[in-house]
Amino acid sequence: MHYGVVMGGKRAKRLRAARLAEQATKRTRARKALLLVTTMAVIASIAVGYLALSREERDSSIAETAAASGGVAVPHKVVRSAKTLDELLCLPIEKLTDVDIAEMNLLCAVGLPGAEKLDVDHALATLDRWAARVALETDRHVYRVHDPKWAGGYRHSEAYLRATFLVQVLYEDLGVRYDLAVKDNFDFDDCRVAFIHGMIPAPGQALTDTPGGTCASMPVMVTAVGRRLGYPLRLVTTKGHVFVRWDGQGHAKPAWRERFNMEVTNGLSSFEDGYYKTWPFKLSDREVRANRYLVSLTPAEEFAEFLAARGHCGLDNGQIAFAARCYENAYRYDTTRPAYRAWLLDAAMSSGYRPVTPALAGALTRRMRLAAARRDPTAMPKPSEMAAAAAASGLPSVAPRRTGWRRRPQRMASGVPQPPSPHDPGLPQAGAPRPGVPNPYQPYRPPVPGRPPR
Repeated sequence: MHYGVVMGGKRAKRLRAARLAEQATKRTRARKALLLVTTMAVIASIAVGYLALSREERDSSIAETAAASGGVAVPHKVVRSAKTLDELLCLPIEKLTDVDIAEMNLLCAVGLPGAEKLDVDHALATLDRWAARVALETDRHVYRVHDPKWAGGYRHSEAYLRATFLVQVLYEDLGVRYDLAVKDNFDFDDCRVAFIHGMIPAPGQALTDTPGGTCASMPVMVTAVGRRLGYPLRLVTTKGHVFVRWDGQGHAKPAWRERFNMEVTNGLSSFEDGYYKTWPFKLSDREVRANRYLVSLTPAEEFAEFLAARGHCGLDNGQIAFAARCYENAYRYDTTRPAYRAWLLDAAMSSGYRPVTPALAGALTRRMRLAAARRDPTAMPKPSEMAAAAAASGLPSVAPRRTGWRRRPQRMASGVPQPPSPHDPGLPQAGAPRPGVPNPYQPYRPPVPGRPPR
């Protein structure tokens, strides 16, 4: 065979092999490109779905995933004990220990001005998600208790670290904040100043759409989230203020057997009990004993606080008889605090409300007789005569368990708080500062971390 023919055949084979190799390379590149595009599309779809979730839902999903792998324990979700406030009022007092504090607080807000968009189930589910976020962040950093670099900042205490992260995550990560708009103008025209739904976004809203909390509501919200994690948190009152206490003495977990106060209106600060005898008001030991200040509240006493706040809202909206009914209900759950009795008598005298609780009915009769004697010292009507006169006057008589809101009248001057009387500094007088809210004549200022509150 001729040499040129042989060379030509070899060259053709090489060219054909090169073309086949190039085609194979192109097909490989196409398959890789298709695989890359498909992978990116899948990742993009997952990312879009993930970002479509709210931040709280993503946090809950992360916490549940961690729990499934043996990591963070997901907080327990609250089971409703009652659907309405009337149902809650019908529960035996001893059953209140099983009722979530947030549920009690929110049911007391239902029907008030400022609660038109309140969805109790949605609000409780939001607190469940927030608790999951707190659990995740806390368990990630609990090692700091034993790390010399961090332990001093947490007092070498796991309980204090958990309290710190509880407040820090709620305020810094989730965005709960103090409502600065009310610090110089605190009243109850809008019930969001006193109840926790002022910090919980309604369906379709974000936290930035909420007005924020106050010293009456922020301690309740912190306690509600903390109890979902099993923390031994209790509410405590002093004159014109509410704070939280980690009250874990005797707790099943040795690391949580501590007792310290938590000031939670602006980050976390901790002060001894004696501090609250001088701030926000100076108190004598007699006042502390008479009003049972600085004592950890029981669930029934917490419920009484919320019922009284409901009454404050009625009072500031001119619903005097409604306020009296709420104060009577508060007294039924906590007969040891004289403020409820004093507020009931003031509201009943202004509205003609007649309590059915024997102790309150007797006190109101004595108050009416004294008032009549001051008007006419020679006229001392009998209780039956006063009852008949009140019935003839046409003033409303309201049963203590009814919780509906009546038609809103014009704001009455009698609903405006008056400066406290110096007659008896140990017991609350007419117009005395309401526990859990600042004095209207001395606006509340949230404390600054690292510095004693003003």
